[in-house]
Amino acid sequence: MYSWQEIIDEFLLDIQVKGYAEQTVYNYRLKLKNIKDYFQSKNIEIDRITRRDVKQWVMFLQDDGKQASTINVTVNRLSKLLDYMVDEEYIEVNPSSRVGRLKTQKKIIYPLNDDEIKQMLAVCKNHKFKQIAQRNVVLFSMMLECGLRISEVTNLKNEDILENQIIIRNSKNNKDRALAITPILKKQMLKYNRIKRNLRKDKDCEYYFLSFHGGGLDCKSIFEMMKHIKKQMTIRSVVRFSGHTLRHTYAHMAMRNGMDIYTLSMNMGHSSVVMTQKYLQTLKSDDFVEKSVQYSTLKNLR
Repeated sequence: MYSWQEIIDEFLLDIQVKGYAEQTVYNYRLKLKNIKDYFQSKNIEIDRITRRDVKQWVMFLQDDGKQASTINVTVNRLSKLLDYMVDEEYIEVNPSSRVGRLKTQKKIIYPLNDDEIKQMLAVCKNHKFKQIAQRNVVLFSMMLECGLRISEVTNLKNEDILENQIIIRNSKNNKDRALAITPILKKQMLKYNRIKRNLRKDKDCEYYFLSFHGGGLDCKSIFEMMKHIKKQMTIRSVVRFSGHTLRHTYAHMAMRNGMDIYTLSMNMGHSSVVMTQKYLQTLKSDDFVEKSVQYSTLKNLR
């Protein structure tokens, strides 16, 4: 008999050794704790789970109001854990492997428009502390210019900033990639670097983006920062103001400005162009609406 926590700890160590991103390991830890709590409340040991148990758990999550996409992610987390147990010969079969995933409805994602982008950067610039204001301008400019994930922002180190490019290491697909530093972004980064040098002097921190107290930023800090910024913006109700929305905004603006899909796919760190195409299918924007109106059937009757 194996204990839930023992196997979870072993699995988390295994994926860390395999080079999974820190944020990914953190997400696994949170999901697996919730999974463990449910099955332990039912007195089901990890090596005694059946396919029926998994299906009943899925029904519990549905009754609890969880969305299909969230449930599928959670089931995938459990499946990965059980796959590990099969690989280590703790169990013979993964009972979740034959449990079908729920059908999901793809949500339309609206990127920020030009006005909302300008508002966001203006709010950043108006922070009462000069060093925080410039840091935030650079941080959000970098997300818009390079399509970075929030976890990639928090993991960015001084050594990753080169003369004309940014190196993203250990990203979601375990592939390093290089991103161009545009002239506008470069100008803001030079200002931020100068402020950091003057404030920090002989003190040093390996991370590029610093907290008010001089340490690195974490994802939670950026989430809270975005909540505060949103309150000071006039933003369309259809827009979900999040790090993922900024990444979609980058993709939309890049395509609008003529970037080819292969370059976009490389910049975003996608595993294939097919993934980028799927990503773009969920995007809807004001440009899309305006173009659709131009081709109105009734408007263009002869």
